[in-house]
Amino acid sequence: MLELWKKRQAKHQKQMFKYLRYVLNDHFVLALLFLLGGLGLSYSNYLQTLTSQKSVSFSPVISALILWLVLKCGSLATLLRPADLVFLGPKQAEIGSYLSRAFTHSLFFSWLSVSVFYLALVPYLLHAVLLKTPQILLLWLLVLVLKYLQLERELLALYHAKLAQRWFRLLFADLFCFLILLASFYFNALYLLLLSAMIGIFLERAQKASAASGSFLWEQAIKREQRRMLRWYRFFDLFTDVPFIQVAAKRRRYLDRFLPKASNSPTRSFTYLYWRALVRNGNYSGLYLRLSLLGMVILYFVETPWLAYVLGMLFIYLLGFQLLPLYFYYDELVFMHLYPLEKNQKLKAFSQVLFTSLALCAVVFSLVVFSSLGLFSGSISLGLLLGECLLLAGPYTKVRLIKRA
Repeated sequence: MLELWKKRQAKHQKQMFKYLRYVLNDHFVLALLFLLGGLGLSYSNYLQTLTSQKSVSFSPVISALILWLVLKCGSLATLLRPADLVFLGPKQAEIGSYLSRAFTHSLFFSWLSVSVFYLALVPYLLHAVLLKTPQILLLWLLVLVLKYLQLERELLALYHAKLAQRWFRLLFADLFCFLILLASFYFNALYLLLLSAMIGIFLERAQKASAASGSFLWEQAIKREQRRMLRWYRFFDLFTDVPFIQVAAKRRRYLDRFLPKASNSPTRSFTYLYWRALVRNGNYSGLYLRLSLLGMVILYFVETPWLAYVLGMLFIYLLGFQLLPLYFYYDELVFMHLYPLEKNQKLKAFSQVLFTSLALCAVVFSLVVFSSLGLFSGSISLGLLLGECLLLAGPYTKVRLIKRA
């Protein structure tokens, strides 16, 4: 079983690195640097406004809520597959060693991600909550122990169906962790750390006893792992096509009144098809909504005009870049090749759809900039973003699609 885990771990890492090459491309890295720089600047400016004499009101509650959200990073990765129900079922007595390695692997990466976010929160804990260095170290250990408890609960839930129910997860993984984190700001965190460690020891012994009883829930464990991987695939799908995701088309009748009607004109026919593919396909519509909402939230909190312009243009570029595969959406449909259509008609229709969708997002971004920075900044933002939409839907789209054709 240990050899099986090593092989699956190596294959899983190879697959993750394959998709990360598309995620960490030059454009996204550049956008990420600007985004982190803007957030870091705003974070630094906010910390400078805090007084060093008195703790900020409700700062412990805010800190506990942020740490509770940080604990959401990372989950138990078992790498189980549907076929394991048949081929590994007879080896249920040996599944404990396999899950032990999976737990260690998940715990390492969970602790790593939690520690990175906690390190970013340390300046706020120093200036807003006025914690001392020993208190910060104790709180960090408490967060690590709580993350350990959450993973132990997930592992134990693979043997007991009741522990996987929503009410138990809300009480133990969510409410319990939040109350412990909140209490650590008002009481000695050392006692809470010892209490959490004792609970962790109890859960570990319960898991070993469950593994010895041979009551592993194969179907539940496999479904849980499939849901976990689906979240990763949806993230990777923002940057490249992932064959593991199969999204069913949704009718969305309430949007029909806003879409163009079918026509005998070749260009309008393609426009009709592209609009419905964009609206009804969950990949493209979800991508459009997620990037638009993310850009709106970030632009609302940006206080520097030039940074708002740059971030708005970056989000418009990312959105246009991710919508380019829509051009090939109907290429595998045989009727599109039987009907006598020219490629320039198809490209013209796609450019119209792309420009309209990007221009709509540009108007929304400019309204957000107008609400936060004023009319002058909003007008400049609208001009820059609309100009970028023209370039993306025109020359840029033509060059990129010719290379990919």
